[in-house]
Amino acid sequence: MQLTILGSGTCAAVVQRSMAAYHLRIGGHDILLDIGDGAMRRMLEAGLAYRDISAIFISHFHIDHIADLVSFLWASTYTTQFDRSEPLDIFGPTGLKKWYTGMAAVHGEWLLETRFPVRLHEIGEQSITYAGARVTTLPMQHSVPVNGYRFEHAGRTFVYSGDTGPCENLIELSRSADVLLIECAFPNEKQALDYHMRPQDVGRVAEEAGVKKVILTHMYPECEGVDLIAQCRSTGMAVIEIAEDLERFVI
Repeated sequence: MQLTILGSGTCAAVVQRSMAAYHLRIGGHDILLDIGDGAMRRMLEAGLAYRDISAIFISHFHIDHIADLVSFLWASTYTTQFDRSEPLDIFGPTGLKKWYTGMAAVHGEWLLETRFPVRLHEIGEQSITYAGARVTTLPMQHSVPVNGYRFEHAGRTFVYSGDTGPCENLIELSRSADVLLIECAFPNEKQALDYHMRPQDVGRVAEEAGVKKVILTHMYPECEGVDLIAQCRSTGMAVIEIAEDLERFVI
């Protein structure tokens, strides 16, 4: 598997970090994990083709995680000299179909009549097979319903937390993962939150779950200039990296 960071930021817009979006290549399949504002531009900058995306796994429906979906669908429908026929699978938590219908009411009925099939899958606490990978979903702890995703393929395991606070499901989903891409919204100085992570929270989760490598993402501007790695390692963790937009990781 290969991971490309398209957006390592949050709703607080900054130049160096687009909103949450990640490209994951599994074998010959290209998928997106969330598609926040700036995802389309970052894909182009990374040399990735939006035409090749076969699925989008949405963690939740906050704008900084889904804002570019309409742009993606518009480009996939109306780009000249490109006639998509392959279906697009969109996975998300309960409420996905209602949310998509509401989006069509705002942006136009064309969203319900695309030239290619858009298949909506509401998934929760379950495992499915996609692109030859075992994909396990557990609900996370946030202000709205959130899916965390675990991908197991060719003997390797990758986990994406979505937005969450510390919770048992996050530990369970992350057990023995080779790579955990996890939100780290605020530094340790921030008062503890039930719906976001700080470095010390990440450290405890990763240590208890036995994660081999952690990539910190979804950082608010308060994190800039803070040694987040040192704040994580105070709990005894091993390999830690900080996501930067357009960075690539082999899993």
